Amino acid sequence: MNLLEYGILFVAVILGGGIAILSPRYQKQQVSIILTFAAAYLLGIIATHLLPGVFYEAASGRAGLFLLGGFLIQLLLENLSQGIEHGHFHKEKTHSNQFYTILLGLCLHAFMEGLPLSGYDLLHSHHHAHPSDFNHFLAGIAIHHIPAAYVLALLMRTQQFRASTFWLVICVFAIMTPAGAWLGERILLDVETVRNMMALVIGSLLHIATTILFETEQGHYHRVSWGKLIAILVGIGLSLISL
Repeated sequence: MNLLEYGILFVAVILGGGIAILSPRYQKQQVSIILTFAAAYLLGIIATHLLPGVFYEAASGRAGLFLLGGFLIQLLLENLSQGIEHGHFHKEKTHSNQFYTILLGLCLHAFMEGLPLSGYDLLHSHHHAHPSDFNHFLAGIAIHHIPAAYVLALLMRTQQFRASTFWLVICVFAIMTPAGAWLGERILLDVETVRNMMALVIGSLLHIATTILFETEQGHYHRVSWGKLIAILVGIGLSLISL
């Protein structure tokens, strides 16, 4: 990974925090649309880019086990994060130590996402005759982190965190995925290890993406609004670019 890619991951979180400063009231509808777009994009790249790379010439079923493991790990992490990855806003959770429990869950998730990032090109080039220079995986994570950082920042604003503490927390969250990517680049040294770690992250992202997409509009069962449907189509459509 290069410096620009690290910067994109960092700036995405800073952007989410900055939006909370400019728009201090929870914009549920707007957040829902952004989350739906990000979830659809993630689902699209998982189906067309990540899964083919993980299971291409896989010698055993280990990748499948890691995928299931990632799904289960995300279930555990959400006991800490309270669903901030899905845009869930629980202002009552900001008191006492619960906010820092939420932050811990969110940071662990972000760090785990970063670990296989440097191996994306390696897996992607194996099943594409003419691989693209565009890192769909990095783009999906960056887009996914903007609303998560926005909700995290809103939680701090409801508790009236000091500005210095506010930006310190945002920066801690912002460096988690770059830190994971930096470490992964140094410890994931062979294709099989990268494949298994990517499968673990895919399982986590599948849980998040499907939860967001299957959440129905409030007051309506088995119904998706036109806004969310358009966001889903656009997200999936963009994931198909440069297959």
